Amino acid sequence: MIIRILISFLMCCFLGWLLCDISPNKEYTWYSGIWHGMFFLINFVRSWFTDALYKAEIYTTAYNVFYWIFSILSVLGVLFGGAGRRRY
Repeated sequence: MIIRILISFLMCCFLGWLLCDISPNKEYTWYSGIWHGMFFLINFVRSWFTDALYKAEIYTTAYNVFYWIFSILSVLGVLFGGAGRRRY
């Protein structure tokens, strides 16, 4: 069970790095705000262990709005979503 969770977490970190690695010198728009918000938790954990950013440093107002909306939704999804009770 623990190995399965660890492998899933590492796969998510790899996907976060692959799909939405944040560059500190690039300006991001609303579309990137959605992606960065969806991968907020993964990038946040990655920022503990590496120099990865979890939010862009240069962004538009629309980026900021969508980033916070999708960050909140992703945290709520992890807390209250999930697979629920599985029956095998």
